[in-house]
Amino acid sequence: MKKLLGEYIGTLCLTFIGCSTVAIAVLYSSFSSIVPIALIWGAGVTLAIYISKGYSSAHLNPAVSFGFYVLKRISLKELLSYFVVQFLGGLTAGVFVFLTFRADIILFDLPGGELSVATASIFGEFFPNPGYKDLEGQVSVLEACLFEAVGTFLLMLSILIVTTLKSTQKFAPILIGLCVAGLIIIIAPFTQCGMNPARDFGPRIAAYFLQWGAVAFPKPSFSFFTVYILSPVLGAGLSALIFKALKK
Repeated sequence: MKKLLGEYIGTLCLTFIGCSTVAIAVLYSSFSSIVPIALIWGAGVTLAIYISKGYSSAHLNPAVSFGFYVLKRISLKELLSYFVVQFLGGLTAGVFVFLTFRADIILFDLPGGELSVATASIFGEFFPNPGYKDLEGQVSVLEACLFEAVGTFLLMLSILIVTTLKSTQKFAPILIGLCVAGLIIIIAPFTQCGMNPARDFGPRIAAYFLQWGAVAFPKPSFSFFTVYILSPVLGAGLSALIFKALKK
């Protein structure tokens, strides 16, 4: 229970900070580039790891948990338990973000009368990023899957390296946060850089039931699953396999 509580609180913290940052960017146009958004996201990841690492292994991400399962560092029972509490952490964070920004979300979408993809992207990711109008229609499902898989592959590899080397273990939360920030700068214009099924699916489900309905999901149908759930899991799993092979 202590481990599960750590995963729940850490995922909630990470997702709330990250989604709130996106909300500020969408609703108030507060950032002139992706860089400050990425840095705040990275800081949120670092803070969430520090908060939860005293209770759990601070995976805070089903894809990362799957990578550690591939390495046989956690059991199947632990993996499934982590999946559940990580999703619940993301779901709770989505509700908190909605309650925090609800009035401004309604004002933002008031001219059209319907809640838009722009505000839905505060919760779950879309491809391409709705904030990059010049990329509209330029990112296919396959390309989005590759971006998410490669990004999560690199994230998982960085986690394994910095938590294994004695020289970097002490600074692992900071280094992982910086890795996330760097990947967001590169990938976010194309897919919003999810790399975390719980961070995506939890808030997306919250948005679906709160007000957005089908608008909360990208098109084509089930692309949310292939791009933002399956691809990160496969990317992390492949990263773990390669790391294991290199360690032999």
